[in-house]
Amino acid sequence: MNSLKYASTIIVVLSIAFKANIQGIKYTKKSNILFLALLFCYEGFSQSTIEKLEVDLQNTLNAIVEKYQVPGITLAVNFDDKNIINLASGFSDKEEKLKMSAETRMPSGSVGKMFVSAIALQLIEQQKLDLNDKIEDYLGDRTWFKELPNAKDIKIKNLLNHTSGLPRYIFQQEFLSDIKIHPLKDRSPEDCIAFIMGKPAVHPVDNGWSYSDTNYIILGLIIEKISGVTYNQLLKDNLISKLGLELTEVQNKRTFSKLAQGYIGSQNYFGLPKKMVKEGKLEINPKFEWTGGGIVTNVKDLAKFIKVLHESNILNNESKQLLTTPVNMATGQPLDQGYGLGNFVWSKRNDRRYGHSGFFPGYLSHVEYSSKNQYAIAIQINTDQGYALLQQFVHLVDEDISKYLDELDEAKIRKNFETQEQCWNNANIECYMNAYATTELIQTASRGGLTFGYDDIISNYKKYFPKERMGKLHFDNFNYRRLSSNLYFVSGRFNLKFPDREEMARGWFSVVMKRINGEWKMITDHSS
Repeated sequence: MNSLKYASTIIVVLSIAFKANIQGIKYTKKSNILFLALLFCYEGFSQSTIEKLEVDLQNTLNAIVEKYQVPGITLAVNFDDKNIINLASGFSDKEEKLKMSAETRMPSGSVGKMFVSAIALQLIEQQKLDLNDKIEDYLGDRTWFKELPNAKDIKIKNLLNHTSGLPRYIFQQEFLSDIKIHPLKDRSPEDCIAFIMGKPAVHPVDNGWSYSDTNYIILGLIIEKISGVTYNQLLKDNLISKLGLELTEVQNKRTFSKLAQGYIGSQNYFGLPKKMVKEGKLEINPKFEWTGGGIVTNVKDLAKFIKVLHESNILNNESKQLLTTPVNMATGQPLDQGYGLGNFVWSKRNDRRYGHSGFFPGYLSHVEYSSKNQYAIAIQINTDQGYALLQQFVHLVDEDISKYLDELDEAKIRKNFETQEQCWNNANIECYMNAYATTELIQTASRGGLTFGYDDIISNYKKYFPKERMGKLHFDNFNYRRLSSNLYFVSGRFNLKFPDREEMARGWFSVVMKRINGEWKMITDHSS
């Protein structure tokens, strides 16, 4: 009894909150075998949840292909690095009977603007660029600059959020006529801009909104001037290579591996053949798109990119706030929904979403991020027929995901605690503390009082639990209660067997867990 009282007292004073969602067992000489068995059971549960969702999503993709007669579709859903779903349905090439693969790639059209925006914001963070800089400061010496509509009034922010009033070069009649005659022509950015020279502005700067690829072509020229390197090289170095986007490539040639056949729909603006790939080559030179889009990619990479964009440190918090601050897509004035800096901002399912859609002849893409539940969805289809259906397809995917959100979140929380258990049993306090939030003040509570902050908590652990005393830990009697989309209240029992004590030290705990950048972390911790 004395040893149990001693162990329990230490635990109370230090406010230890041991947690996990594994059925309780007593520690014996067979502890390691039992731990392995429990780990197997946990992994089976977690994988089962993902597998069930995968089955539902695969059925949804199959139904989309059949009902909407799209040739093929790919989908990625990214919950975190360890929970990524990547599926495909239909055909990459109908005539050749080539099945669509989860790794099939397609041009993503305007989705590429998100990459351009990220690079521009990185340059702003480096104080090489400012949102309120006038573009005249960078391009005013170009011979064509004075012929640019609204030239003297346009600022960097107007390019990023499409409030410049610049016409869209891609739909100028002269451009359409030229590309129909010369689809394989190598067009430079300035060749493309030339098609709007001397044209009237769509609206005054900051007094209206009009989506225009021209904005991002101009922005690309400015990025190159201030960085001293090509935009394509910046894209590779700052995003593609750095983030490990292995299936993403600059769209500056006609031949790409793993490229789906693209099928032109009824609105054939460019007068192209019905099939976009012949003998492995695109039937159009895609270089004209450049910073208006400019990448060939895959849904897995797109879902990863948008999740990293909103959750990692590739942009600081101020940049992320700017990225997601929208203007009205009619007036160009601030509004809670609309277009931010390179991404659309909208509400759906009581959730704030960020993302972009993209069109390239023969292909459609869409990617979006749920700020409420912190997951990303990306889809691509190899036809440009049915742009308006993209949101319907994503809605169907969301319907499937919503059925599993509680189960997926609780499985991730259990994994967090199970990892804590492993860390403790390996006498690794630093590893154990990874379960706590580091981005905000955390606290533990017990009869011994309150302890605030990561540093004080880990200091106490190290002081009172040297490695040789840590023993073996497991948890049981768990209960979960969702407080909000990103908060859980979790309670249960801890069981600790010290190496020099026969009795098991037991107590109860409750924690509040918060989802931070897609991971569940403890922010409060009470034990007794």
